[in-house]
Amino acid sequence: MINSRMLKWVFLLSVFLLTSYPLEGAPQSTITLNFKPQIAVQGGTIYLEDIATIQGSPRSLVEKVGRVRIENSPLPGETSILSRAFLASRIERSGFSALLADAGIPDQIEVKRLGRILGEAELTRIVEDGLQRALEDKRKTIKMKEFQVSEKIIAPPGDLSWEVKAPDRFYQGGNISLSLIAQVDGQKVHEHRLQAHLEVYADVVIARSYLKRHQVVSEKDVQLTHKNITLYPPDVLMDLEEALGRRMTLAVNGQEVLRKSMVEVPPLVKKGDRVILLIENPSFKITALGETQEEGREGERIKVVNISSKKEANGLVLDARTVRIDF
Repeated sequence: MINSRMLKWVFLLSVFLLTSYPLEGAPQSTITLNFKPQIAVQGGTIYLEDIATIQGSPRSLVEKVGRVRIENSPLPGETSILSRAFLASRIERSGFSALLADAGIPDQIEVKRLGRILGEAELTRIVEDGLQRALEDKRKTIKMKEFQVSEKIIAPPGDLSWEVKAPDRFYQGGNISLSLIAQVDGQKVHEHRLQAHLEVYADVVIARSYLKRHQVVSEKDVQLTHKNITLYPPDVLMDLEEALGRRMTLAVNGQEVLRKSMVEVPPLVKKGDRVILLIENPSFKITALGETQEEGREGERIKVVNISSKKEANGLVLDARTVRIDF
C-alpha cells in the first residue's frame, strides 16, 4: 500500500516539474521579444538579436533565439525593409513560432548596412602601400596590375586600418595569394583573400650602345632606365656604380639590361706585364724583376717568372706593379 502511494506521488511530482519548466523547443514562457523599428548592422547577415531585444532565461536559450538568421544584410550604405509577414515566417521556420504570440512585430523594420565597399583604385592603393612597407629594398616599387576577390571588400566604420599579408618572396612578382585584414580600433574584424598579379619596377643599368667583351665601362657607355624587373633575372644592376670601372665579361647590344654576371672587376695585371717580385720576412727584403704568366686582380694569386733566373713562382698581387712571392 505504501509503495503504491509513493509511486503515485512520484508520478504527480514528475508531471508538475515537466509542465512548470520550459523545454528548449517551447521557449515562449520564458522569452520576450521587443523589436526595433530601425537598426544599423555591420556584418553580412541579419540575426534576430540585431532587430530585437531578447530577454528571458536560461541564457543559453536567449542566445540560441538571438542567433536565428533572418536574411543577408544589404550592401554597405544601402537600406532594406523587413515586413511583418516576412519576419513572422522566418521566426516560425526557425522552430520558435510560439514567440510570435506576444511579440509586437512592427509593420516593417528598416535595416541599414554600415560601412562602404572598397573601389578598385582604393583597394589597389591599400595593397600596394602595404607591400611597399614590407619591401626591404626601397629602390623597388610594387605595382598590382590585376586582382581577383571572391566577395566585395567592405571598409567597416570606426578607426580603420589595413594589414596586408603576402608570401615571403612576393618581391619577385607574378601571380600570388594575399590576405587583406581589416582592423577597427586595432582589432581584427575581417580577413579577405585575393589573387593578385604583381609587377616590380626599379631603375636598371642598360648599355647605351654596343659594348664589346673586356671593354671597361665608363659613364658614356651606360644609363639608368625604369623597368619591370620581374621580366629579368634577379641579378640586374640597379646602380651605375655597379658597372662603372668594371669590364664586360661578354659583348652586349645597345639598350640591353646589364646583369652582375656581365661585368667584373678588371685585373690589375695582365699576362706578360713586367712587375716587381717582392720577397720579404721580418729579417730581410729582396726585390727582383719579373713577368706575369697570367692576369690577376688585387689579392689574387698568379704565376710569375723571375726574368734573371727564369724560375717560376706563385705570388700575391699587391698592386698593378708588385707581386709578393710566396716564401
